[in-house]
Amino acid sequence: MNVFRFRSSSSAANSTKSATPSVDYGPITHEPILTQPTQYEPVMNPVLDDEQKKKIVDLLAYMDTLILPKDDPYYPNERGFLSEGTAHRYMRARKWDFEAAKTMLENTVKWRREFKPDELDEEMIRHEAETGKMYFSGFDKTGRPLWIMKPRNENSKDSDRQVKHIVFCLERGIRLMPEHVEKISIVVDFKDSTSSNNASIGTCKKFLDILGNHYPERLGIAFLVNSPWFFLTTFKVIAPFMDPVTRNKIKFINSDDTKSTNNDQINMDDYIPLKQMEVSLGGQYNYIFDIDTYWNALLDKTGKPYKVIEYK
Repeated sequence: MNVFRFRSSSSAANSTKSATPSVDYGPITHEPILTQPTQYEPVMNPVLDDEQKKKIVDLLAYMDTLILPKDDPYYPNERGFLSEGTAHRYMRARKWDFEAAKTMLENTVKWRREFKPDELDEEMIRHEAETGKMYFSGFDKTGRPLWIMKPRNENSKDSDRQVKHIVFCLERGIRLMPEHVEKISIVVDFKDSTSSNNASIGTCKKFLDILGNHYPERLGIAFLVNSPWFFLTTFKVIAPFMDPVTRNKIKFINSDDTKSTNNDQINMDDYIPLKQMEVSLGGQYNYIFDIDTYWNALLDKTGKPYKVIEYK
């Protein structure tokens, strides 16, 4: 089995040389992979029993009592969000407890009306995104968009803007999902990160709160590559606030052999095709982030302003 091999040089991400001299990965490109591969195997949800089907019907009916009037400017956005796919995700997140799913959905609807996650100012977000600290490029074997995070490229100390950038990415990631896909895969590359550019505990908690309460069932898996001691300290603090299901999706990876420190000893290339992963992370796509190229490609693919969609 092939596994990703990571560069040891601190300048690997910006080097024009391949990770392995004998391998030609082709010319460097600044074009991110934002179009799903022609072949992927989406993870299908279990078939519902009759009781679960009834709960979905009842939750959809309840959604109709929540939605804004049709003459409200935000109505199209909310109509797209209050979909059958949303009903399924919220019911699964609350383990088919109807009342708990209703409460969770009510809180999200209130939050979305106030925060308007699908109408965030693109120019403000662009400033947060310009260093390449988080971006989308590639898809895993199940068709889930790859959300790449590189803490070393942190360029802001404004937690409010950081959170808005995270939400912006979540909304754009949803719009990148191909048919039958409803989750995102995350790869956090801690290479060259320091305690000064590590996200604060407060920002981490906000991220977990938003992901868990307003984007349930959106995380497929998260690979944390070469986590430094200072992040592990942070993780120990925030772990108790995490849903156990979410916690089990987080895999700590060592770049020496790209195997998880968990007992299941997963390999990244069991999940991500090498051609979908950039060379700087051990893959075969010779991609270097460039904000102008990335931003134009992302907005072209996901809408400027946002595409109003029916949420999967």
